Amino acid sequence: KAERATHERLAQDLRQAQSRSQDLEADLGFFQRLLPAAPGQPLQLRALQAEASAPGRTRYQMLVMQPGKAPTEFRGRYDILLGGLLDGRPWSMTLPGGAQPLAIRQYARVEGLIDHPAGVVLKTVQARVTDAEGAVRATETLRLP
Repeated sequence: KAERATHERLAQDLRQAQSRSQDLEADLGFFQRLLPAAPGQPLQLRALQAEASAPGRTRYQMLVMQPGKAPTEFRGRYDILLGGLLDGRPWSMTLPGGAQPLAIRQYARVEGLIDHPAGVVLKTVQARVTDAEGAVRATETLRLP
């Protein structure tokens, strides 16, 4: 009994370690895809990612950057636009509740979940950052397979 209990405990520890390893690999992949920021652009979106975390739920993440040695704080909003097909017809949706506030000095990792109809086949995910006056400052579009 003791041997079986020890074996089960070790198996559980192994599953937890594998889960943590997968999380760390995902974080590493996110940062490895980042390229140095091009000078002259005031605000950039980098490494936009989106994946289905469950039927009817999409997880997104991106990096918002302000290049420069001592940039001023940026205050604005970001929005995510999902596009695809629902029952064979074009479908689109933005973040529930509208654009979300965003304040950064050099960079910010932005992530979240979006609930949508389970039958949607996502084709694109677009991230958009606007300034305090509503002018679009940066966009990035991800095309899904």
